[in-house]
Amino acid sequence: MLKQFYKYMTALLIGGTIVGCTSDLPVENPPVEGDVPVQLNGMLRSLGDADDPGDGELITTGYPLEAYSGVKFYLSARTVDAPVSNYLLNQEIFIGAKNTTDQGRNKLDGTVYYPLGKKAINLFSYTGSTISENGNITLTSGTGINNDYLLGVGTEADGTTLKSGKSDDPVEYITYKHLMTRVDVRIEVAGDVEETKPQSVTMNFYRSGNTAPIANKGTYNIFTGGNSEGYATNSPNGDYSFSNITTTPTTHYLVPNGMNLTTYPGQIFSYLKIDDYVATTEDLVALKFSKAKLGSTGVETDFILKPGLAYDLVFKINRLKITSIEVTVKPWDVKPGDTEWGYEPKIISLSTDDYDSGDISKMLLKYEHTDGKVYQYIGKAELDGSGYNVDFVSLPPNLSTLGGKLTADLYTKDGLLAKDVTITPSGDTELAVDNLGRYGMKKRGDILEISTPLQFALMLNDAAKPDGAKYEVMRDLDMNGVSVEIVPQAFPENSVLDGKGFDILNLYITGNGLFTENKGILKHFRIASGEITGNGSGAIGAICQSNSGTIEAVANQANVQAASGQMVAGGIAGTNEAGGTIIASVNSGNVFGDSSGAVGGIVGENKNSSGGAVTACLNTGMLDKSANVLGGIIGTSVAGTSQPVVVTGFWLTGTARKDQAVSAELAVGNNPEYAVDGESADLASSVIRSNNTIDKLNSALGSSAWKYELDENRFSWPIAVPNP
Repeated sequence: MLKQFYKYMTALLIGGTIVGCTSDLPVENPPVEGDVPVQLNGMLRSLGDADDPGDGELITTGYPLEAYSGVKFYLSARTVDAPVSNYLLNQEIFIGAKNTTDQGRNKLDGTVYYPLGKKAINLFSYTGSTISENGNITLTSGTGINNDYLLGVGTEADGTTLKSGKSDDPVEYITYKHLMTRVDVRIEVAGDVEETKPQSVTMNFYRSGNTAPIANKGTYNIFTGGNSEGYATNSPNGDYSFSNITTTPTTHYLVPNGMNLTTYPGQIFSYLKIDDYVATTEDLVALKFSKAKLGSTGVETDFILKPGLAYDLVFKINRLKITSIEVTVKPWDVKPGDTEWGYEPKIISLSTDDYDSGDISKMLLKYEHTDGKVYQYIGKAELDGSGYNVDFVSLPPNLSTLGGKLTADLYTKDGLLAKDVTITPSGDTELAVDNLGRYGMKKRGDILEISTPLQFALMLNDAAKPDGAKYEVMRDLDMNGVSVEIVPQAFPENSVLDGKGFDILNLYITGNGLFTENKGILKHFRIASGEITGNGSGAIGAICQSNSGTIEAVANQANVQAASGQMVAGGIAGTNEAGGTIIASVNSGNVFGDSSGAVGGIVGENKNSSGGAVTACLNTGMLDKSANVLGGIIGTSVAGTSQPVVVTGFWLTGTARKDQAVSAELAVGNNPEYAVDGESADLASSVIRSNNTIDKLNSALGSSAWKYELDENRFSWPIAVPNP
């Protein structure tokens, strides 16, 4: 499902007790009037959804509302308890001017009164125009900042949990989101038409009454969050057009009427002019919008006018004809505002432990006060003549004597490196990052904690990883937004990577596995999505090209695609070397190999003749039936010495069948002596999920550290978990 790229701004209501008045207040309780400043505490960057480099962190500096200085902001409130009614309607609030005492923030100032009697109200803030008594706001499509409507509601500090306010418990945050659909429109002219290159394009969009795929006006109810589907309702009073489109993008803010422009069955364009050429009706009817590309992921989705979504829209032209229309979903470009602070920043020197501080480009310092409130400060890091320093616009005084807690998020040019690292101040001029190890990972004793996708990528790419290192994954790692290209290397001897049951998502690698060779211990993680695309020759496997160490309780859902001429392909390991073992591991990714090679659900080629080299493993992924040698567990293997190589291995019936008309499937494709025990078999999907099969797998594991369980909320097949 396409995720919406909302960008938030957070405003902090501060001040003393807030009271208010109504016409029926008793005389002995007169209202106490006073200005209650609404202070902008920052703007949340994008949430980091697919192909979005945003980090979801709060920007506390830079005057993020400066672009809206000419836009009117309004505040309304409704009572919470029945009968619900309007308490405050269309009160104008204002963006304050820059000054040197507001820590680089804008302020929204207005007079707000909470009802007496601790009566709760819900707050709504919005831009552009006033609302009706029932909460309807008129949205007008256009290209100006006034057409970029913002809607804010009272929330908790997380920016998502709604919060009502009352005099003894006021709302502390108003979180804003964009209401319109943003479309950046331009033309792209074929390079072979320079002599007659079109200069501009104008187009009108078809309208018949209120039926309009792209409307010039719409109505949105801020109290209910739009109509039943969360969209605006069309209320056009004229046609909407893209006028004088050139090769330079023009931003249009469109009414988010929920229209699916990719599948829209009717006519979309009513007029099209390229320079002085006007398109025929036949050409107009034929013009349709394509699907939208989701950034650089290769995923496509429908072009839908939803609140908060942003698109690039490119009309490709060859002479006097539009040859194609290209649509791309993108993050809404949040501008942090003016970076000229108007006063000198506070300079702090930065020291780290085992990590080179010179790689850090930005620091988000978080100070948790003893009252539980968290204050955030962004600093820009740079190397100057006095050493490696971080420039902050403002910081609390007496950092070394603060009674709260200091942590930080660290960024490099490639993105978020480390999150919530502990900071120890030394006086007011130095910050030490405690226990920062290789790749920016936090050290915990002799363990390095992997908490960001960038840390994981840096570790994968390091060809000089030290022997004997211990790594633990601390959370799911979505590799989609990592700008570092992953170039797999070996995992060294006596090293351990413990995934702690977390997932690695969107792992797209051009290489022959997550690691070229595993010499250590890889355990308890799942590659939940992605594709491993082979290069060169030799073997390919999702986890490693070759395994001479131990792989335990690992699962793979990524597809494995061998390169042409790559003769060995396995779902977990390409080659299992003489000293390699694979235990309690599952493959559900499809494995594609060479027609002259060997393909196996778990291992492409096994060179370990020891009994139980591959124990209690499961394959449900489709295997390449064109392979010369095909096995549900192992493609080709050496013979066992005296005990079977494969112990209790199951695979989904049909996945290792070369000829669908012949129900002959083998656990080991070349079927050598002592290849497989009598328990291993191909099974139907329902049988694989049965308690009987799970019991057999656990019996094979005995008193090991792992046992199989079926949790269909997480994975549709049995998967190994720690055995307490």
